[in-house]
Amino acid sequence: MTAPSPHQPNLQNCPECETPLTGKYCHECGEKPPDAHDLTLRHFVSHGVHELTHVDSKIFRTLKALILKPGVLTAEYFAGRRQRYVPPLRLFLVIFALNFFLYTRPMVAFYSVHFLITASKTAGQGDALERQIEHAAGKRHTTKEALMEQINEHWQHDLSFFQLGDVGFFAICLAVVNWRRYFVEHLIFSLHVFSFTLLVGCVAWLYYARYGFHQNPVLVGISLTIYLLYLFRALPRVYGSTGWKAFLKCCFLVAGLVVARSFFITFTLVVAMFQTFQGN
Repeated sequence: MTAPSPHQPNLQNCPECETPLTGKYCHECGEKPPDAHDLTLRHFVSHGVHELTHVDSKIFRTLKALILKPGVLTAEYFAGRRQRYVPPLRLFLVIFALNFFLYTRPMVAFYSVHFLITASKTAGQGDALERQIEHAAGKRHTTKEALMEQINEHWQHDLSFFQLGDVGFFAICLAVVNWRRYFVEHLIFSLHVFSFTLLVGCVAWLYYARYGFHQNPVLVGISLTIYLLYLFRALPRVYGSTGWKAFLKCCFLVAGLVVARSFFITFTLVVAMFQTFQGN
């Protein structure tokens, strides 16, 4: 069967969904029937330029709102003005992919077993973890340092993927303090908040790349303060909370972030050790 030529007269039905056409575009799916103009070089170039500039403008508009106008992206999404911005899930996944790339490159160990052992000794909590690793290294005829590096590698990959769990946990925290809203609303706001926190992590990566990948209490404190202020500006736009009520909610939500992060750090460390010990 010969395919219809775009030079033929306009179709009466949409070529995509077969809906009878009442205009230039299908009112059901938005598809445009082909015509001879679509095959001209001028149309091809202009359409390509339009697509590139449209995507770029949408990305920059979305990032500008995400960084400078906390809560606006979520409020605009609820209001139905969605075409002008990158969708919440896609935005999160793109920034997550960038963050994942930065913090899981070879020789980058942000969460390091070496640091954890040193911190435990400093706190006077003994060296049980170090003895366990030494015992496992002896059974596998390898060095303690080599086994630690394997644990670090598994730990970073697992922890990066489990950041997706943080989004769900934060949405639950939002539901606790704003229980009269749909859960999907909390999930959308959570995606936007974590998109911002991941961007902060990307900026912090510049510091760690220069001064070493280890926990810096001052930088952690600055990050938490940024999150608190960001939420304090975002909550009025999304949930209508203001004043002390909004501040208390922000403190609870940041505390939820810390609890979730601590849980996933510990959990993924256990998983990483299991993966390392079972894989040798």
